Amino acid sequence: MEGGHSRLMNMQKLNNNKSVLFFEKVAINPLPKLLILCFVICLAEVNGTSQTTVVEGRVYDGETHDPLPLVNISFQGTTIGTASDTAGYFSLSANIPVDTIVFSSLGYVMQKHKVEKGKEQSLEVWLQPTQISLAEIKVKPDEGPVRRIMTGVVTNREKNNPARLPGYSYRRYTKWDYRINNVTDKMTAWNIFRHAGGIFKYDDKGTRYLPVYFSEQVVFNEYQKEPLKRKSTIEADHTQGLGLLQETEISGFTSGLDDGINFYNNTIPFLGHQFISPAHSNGWFYYKYYLLDSVMTRYGKAYQIRFTPRRKGDNTFRGEMTVVDSSFAITQIKATLVNPEHLNFIKDLEIQADYHLLNDSVPFYGQSRIIFSIDYLPVEFKKNQKRVELKAINYMHFRDANIGLNREVELSHRQLSYESVKARDYKKKDSTYWQSIRPVALDANDWEMKAAIDSVNRLPLVKLLDNVADMAMTGYYDLGYFEWGPYDKTILFNEVEGTHLFIGGRTSEEVSENFSLWGGVGYGTRNKQWLGRVGAGFLLPASRRNLISAEYNNDMILMGESENILYLYENKQSPSTSNLISYLFLRDELDELYQVKKLTASFEHEVRTGFSLKTSATASRIYSPQFYPFLSNGNLLDHFDASEVRIRLRWSWLEKYLDYGYRRIYLSSPKPVVNLVFSGGVTEAGDEREYYGKIHSTYKHHFYLGQARINYAVEGGWILGRVPYPLLDIPRGNETYGISRYRFNLMDNIEFFHDRYLHVFTECNLNGFWFKRIPGLYRLGLREVISAKAMIGSVDNRHSQLLSFPLTYSDYNNKPYLEIGAGVENVLRFFRFDAIWRLTESDKAPRFGIRASFEIKI
Repeated sequence: MEGGHSRLMNMQKLNNNKSVLFFEKVAINPLPKLLILCFVICLAEVNGTSQTTVVEGRVYDGETHDPLPLVNISFQGTTIGTASDTAGYFSLSANIPVDTIVFSSLGYVMQKHKVEKGKEQSLEVWLQPTQISLAEIKVKPDEGPVRRIMTGVVTNREKNNPARLPGYSYRRYTKWDYRINNVTDKMTAWNIFRHAGGIFKYDDKGTRYLPVYFSEQVVFNEYQKEPLKRKSTIEADHTQGLGLLQETEISGFTSGLDDGINFYNNTIPFLGHQFISPAHSNGWFYYKYYLLDSVMTRYGKAYQIRFTPRRKGDNTFRGEMTVVDSSFAITQIKATLVNPEHLNFIKDLEIQADYHLLNDSVPFYGQSRIIFSIDYLPVEFKKNQKRVELKAINYMHFRDANIGLNREVELSHRQLSYESVKARDYKKKDSTYWQSIRPVALDANDWEMKAAIDSVNRLPLVKLLDNVADMAMTGYYDLGYFEWGPYDKTILFNEVEGTHLFIGGRTSEEVSENFSLWGGVGYGTRNKQWLGRVGAGFLLPASRRNLISAEYNNDMILMGESENILYLYENKQSPSTSNLISYLFLRDELDELYQVKKLTASFEHEVRTGFSLKTSATASRIYSPQFYPFLSNGNLLDHFDASEVRIRLRWSWLEKYLDYGYRRIYLSSPKPVVNLVFSGGVTEAGDEREYYGKIHSTYKHHFYLGQARINYAVEGGWILGRVPYPLLDIPRGNETYGISRYRFNLMDNIEFFHDRYLHVFTECNLNGFWFKRIPGLYRLGLREVISAKAMIGSVDNRHSQLLSFPLTYSDYNNKPYLEIGAGVENVLRFFRFDAIWRLTESDKAPRFGIRASFEIKI
């Protein structure tokens, strides 16, 4: 819920014929789709039974209480064995008589445990570190060998970092594999699976899973530092599986990995978080290091270093890395996330990365593997029970690297700094091509997965789940040629209409990828009035995005809602934030509505990547509100008319977006996004005709300060001439008990009216910086958040000569407004609660309030 309003993003199914930029950090969160899929499939999860000896459980570090991955586990006197997974879980079974299970791991004391023959049982094992490891860290650290090695790594970090190279190119092969893991016997007996033989598979550890997605992609990337230019050419792409996972692959979990996993940076962006690299410039503050061994490699003598977190609460890893003695370059690293409890739904995460020394001296990306699991429930009921989960495996391999580019990267326009293109035949590569380009041939398991996925996709339940998950994000349910929605506006309540019923929809991509027709009708049970809208849009055939659209809309609008909010929430289809959820959490009666009939025609032109121009023309008739009637010179006015022409300029840098044919979805950018809008028009209120002009601008950005994420936005404007007060800037209040990022949470609707204004919204998410360090609170996953919102504006009384300001007009209208908040998010993984204080004067609005929201975050 966003301010009591649903945070549904307008994501559609990916159109593979349009461009996708790959230099990004992500905003759209695909996690809700994955949770819906995983949760529904797992409703029937139960424990199976067995006649064999089965031992399941989890292995922990006896000192830190952290889960231990890759512990060797076997039945004594047999060759039956396994290893704990990245979260410390294990499962081992035997059909022969066994009575003892053995646990061993380098750096830990071996343990043996008695087991009962022929029964299922659970164990919780705590391995104690060996005294040798403890003795090593008691040696004076500034004189020890490991201190010298890690100092060398940090000192030579800039020289060894692939990102510092002035220019390079490479070809990258990427493979994704998603599966529903730990499938139970009861699930396999479901009716929908009974006639789909062979779709369940087993991995090398004997874990049963259901494959749901498999993809391969080949990309050729080019980069130059001065002047900055980047180009990504998708040469080949092959995808099988659920559409929602394709969106996830592009818009979610690959964030920050377009070049490769770079442990030479202080932090590694992944899953929307900043993870601290073991090669951090202040690594000794976050990690303990142990020298395990020295080995001979193709690059000469090298050292094996183990790293472990110095304390709980940081986004740190446990693992090992290999460092070359002569250059202190990292050639291999394996890192497992420690204590992922503070990451919602992410059960485990393991990263492996290899770096090649080009010409035996210059480190560059070699290959990497990422394995992570998404758990569908936020709490763990049975500690040692393996639950059904969504597991993802990503593999990347780099080849044809050239670090001596002696030419400039060629882009389609000289003003571009980055560009992503697709080869004409990137979807049509044959088997011969794929066999030649794969660094490792697909094994029998991969081929079985691909065949099984085709069968899974044909299952009716899977198609239903895909549509439901998509509806949760877009607001529309796919019915084939037609998409029904938005579902959250089907029934609404307000003081003007009473119960508002609405049915609508839009054409799907099965009708056309470049054309869309939408509309709907609504009815108010109290005012007995029919409303509706209809519109159409067409994407013109061109190398750059050119879009024309027209719409007629007859609707009830909340006073103060305008297109300005669309420059902050850019993926919204409508300025309206009214929906069923918001009405359930109102703190006051919703009566600040008026009827608006509007005809709009627009043309959008992408001048170049990162810069677009949109022109629009509107003709509106705005009717007097029932509870706040228009008064002109003391006389009631039924309505006034307004006609306006608007030009919007939009700039972004290094932004990632998705094109779904007609529709474009903006994701996020590590750089600011700027909008500048010029508009001019004429109003007719009674016998008064007035011309006016407007300037409006927004500046939106986010950045990381350590592990904290800072979001901020600034918007401001100036209105020239005289306008009726509904066309002034009416700062967005919030009369619900929900939290809204771009609304003033303790401001009433239509409390302020401005013709010159500046709004600032800031929010700092500390990601549990303090809570993770408080005993007893760490495992709750609580996260701190602080916010501040300020506004300054003024209005000239000349506007009231056209329409009198309503009685809600504040005595403090021309004075600054300030509110601050402090809260806790991630309560029970889904909820956020803020205490908010209004620090400036108020007529009727509250000066303090507790507000809440429902959020899904990693």
